[in-house]
Amino acid sequence: MSDSAPGEVMAPTLVRLGTDIGWGDVDAAAAAREQPPVGAGRLAELIEWLAATQGAYPPPPATRTPLLTISPAGESVAALADAAGVGVRTVEAPTDVDGAVDVGAAAADDEIEAGTDLLVLADPDAGHAPGVVVSVVTGAEPVTLLPRGADAIDSAAWIEAASRLRDARRRAAALRAAPDQLLLAAGSAALAVSTGVIMRAAARRTPVLLDGTSALAAAVLCREVQPRVARWVRIADVSPHPVHARATAEFAQRPLLDLGTSRGDGTAALLCLPVLRAAAALAGSAPA
Repeated sequence: MSDSAPGEVMAPTLVRLGTDIGWGDVDAAAAAREQPPVGAGRLAELIEWLAATQGAYPPPPATRTPLLTISPAGESVAALADAAGVGVRTVEAPTDVDGAVDVGAAAADDEIEAGTDLLVLADPDAGHAPGVVVSVVTGAEPVTLLPRGADAIDSAAWIEAASRLRDARRRAAALRAAPDQLLLAAGSAALAVSTGVIMRAAARRTPVLLDGTSALAAAVLCREVQPRVARWVRIADVSPHPVHARATAEFAQRPLLDLGTSRGDGTAALLCLPVLRAAAALAGSAPA
């Protein structure tokens, strides 16, 4: 996905991005774990994550938390973001998958240079690419990643979707150890952009809140490339979609919300921001 000079052997794009990804601040995380505010409940988990990713305990509140969406935000998302004081940026995926990772990385760089404390990433891609990536990386059988019950009433459409996912997974099955090529085989520039955003943000020690099956599938691939990525991301909400559920199982964390949304447009992530702010505020007000 990247050019190299004559005679120069370049590591694949994702591998190169992953070399700079470190752990969070282990001392700050330990302090949060050892001194949780009384009665914090699950907020204690978030306080520890914020301390590790912000590099301090108590963690400072995140004041700049832009929403990066891979397709234009709808009116409801724009209104919700405006009410929360969150800027919205649409990162347009290129026509071709090749180079899309770099587009995502550049978008993350722009936001971080502007002073971002936490990135919100939403990708509502409804194609089969997230299923391909999750199936290849986790080993899940394609049929287990397809909707069931009320979401699979149209038998003909379900069979067609199963066939597409199975065939795409077969073509990509040998590429687990070649993540750049796996992205190309999956065929989604949007998912590749999300992958670039996550990898660059983690390398620059900036946490990412994930909204949507495609964004989460991108995180699964990033974690495959560099396991430390898992320390820099949080999942916004549970989802009834089997791909989302299987991807969530790859991370040792519970989503912040339990609303069961499957929009992937930023709605769930924006609803998470007050919870994260409350966690930081609670940590800051706890007695030393």
